[in-house]
Amino acid sequence: MASKLLKFTKVLKNGTTFYRFEGFENVDSRWELPCEYLSGSHFAAWNGVILYSNGNSIKTLCPGNLVSLSEYQELMRIIQVGKQRLKEIKRKMDNTKI
Repeated sequence: MASKLLKFTKVLKNGTTFYRFEGFENVDSRWELPCEYLSGSHFAAWNGVILYSNGNSIKTLCPGNLVSLSEYQELMRIIQVGKQRLKEIKRKMDNTKI
């Protein structure tokens, strides 16, 4: 099974690095990316749009939107934490099956 990926393009604008969200690769259904709630941080995917939060406010990211380097790094951190937590939840669920 192919990895589920978010596709970004690095953009240099006036000497500053930004990332343009291009969309999803290898994601068939709108809920295939994990949706996790960890200490207020969470993210989800809905019809090609990413919804994410660091616990303070919810942000949306549509295809074509630009984000700063720091926003991009924060989103990647939230996603990695969510993926790790999802693995832990699946492992626990598999261990409780009869």
